[in-house]
Amino acid sequence: MTITVLQVVTLVRTVAFMVLVYLALGLLVEVRSRKPDSKVRAFFHSLCSPLTRPVSRFTAPGSSQVKLLLISIAFVGAIWVVSILVYESVLGA
Repeated sequence: MTITVLQVVTLVRTVAFMVLVYLALGLLVEVRSRKPDSKVRAFFHSLCSPLTRPVSRFTAPGSSQVKLLLISIAFVGAIWVVSILVYESVLGA
């Protein structure tokens, strides 16, 4: 049972870290891009949109992409930290 829990928590931890990297790159491009019609900006917007779409339902209509990315990063970061704490508590028990 413990090994299965560790495997699931490790999977969640890894996926959450990958999502954090994608969102951070999207935020970096969104902040640093000077052209509003940049292809790189459009690429990262489409890459991050499945991750920011659920967040946009809970924010005010017309929220900026930067705000959506920051809220998404906070949410996924919390999941990542909780998965680390669960992993350490199961491993230590």
